[in-house]
Amino acid sequence: SKPGVLLAFHSDNHEVPLEEKHRFPMSKYRLTRLALEGDATVKDLLEIREAPQATEEDLALAHDPGYVRRFFEGQLGPKEMRSIGFPWSEGLVRRARASAGGTLAATRALLEWQLPFTANIAGGTHHAFAGRGEGFCVFNDIAVSARMAMTEEGIEKVLVIDLDVHQGNGTSAIFAQDDRVTTFDVHGDKNYPWKTRSKSTYDVALKDATRDEEYLALLREWLPRLFAEHRPQLVFFQAGVDAMEKDSFGRLSLTRKGLLERNEMVLSKCLQEGVPTVITMGGGYSRPIDKTVEAHADVYRTGA
Repeated sequence: SKPGVLLAFHSDNHEVPLEEKHRFPMSKYRLTRLALEGDATVKDLLEIREAPQATEEDLALAHDPGYVRRFFEGQLGPKEMRSIGFPWSEGLVRRARASAGGTLAATRALLEWQLPFTANIAGGTHHAFAGRGEGFCVFNDIAVSARMAMTEEGIEKVLVIDLDVHQGNGTSAIFAQDDRVTTFDVHGDKNYPWKTRSKSTYDVALKDATRDEEYLALLREWLPRLFAEHRPQLVFFQAGVDAMEKDSFGRLSLTRKGLLERNEMVLSKCLQEGVPTVITMGGGYSRPIDKTVEAHADVYRTGA
């Protein structure tokens, strides 16, 4: 049934047990959902549904079917798994499928009900290439969902706004030869991925310790141009919060308030242009984890 509020997808499958010393903040998905459910101001503006498991057929829209099958069956080699950064398990397969499945479901609902925004409280797994995973990303949820929209929903122009601090190398590689998809990527210049960057349609590389003012001025300049020149019919917003100061992997110096302004700027532009938008989570690695959780929750609050 059509939701009257921000429809967001989430799954307990996002959390896979890791060894204590692992760098990935696995609990952030659940904690972000709890932060939103515990926030009286947004609780009634948000409807959270279970993220379905993406099928092999879904994933083959943007991935090499052989890669998908080998991952499902635990047949990837140690080097391939090292590149992904998680040990293989049945749970990791469920996680990867839910991550892509949530963004797919959000995209389908967005277009079917002509909503302004929908969201995945996960996803934004932009380091996954067609035939391999990298940087904690197995499948590329945005690429799969964009292909679905173009194949099934008659969408002809897609804009990906990727503001995670790391370059979305998988997404830009998958769409390198596809003129229907514009990839706009703002990231830290001296940051991961070091050796496997791809060329986005527009890459804006920032120097270390870039602050709110400079960052927001840059966005203010770029956003109108992207919509005017490319006339997208669908936007994917990869809203990673790892550009925040003191993020373990970030190197930039945005404040929580700066990120809030960033989110408002992007989402209000999409609304103003009347372009339906899917919001995905992306990276966030602040310690203590509550800083990351609050910044992630802010994105969905703005959407609601």
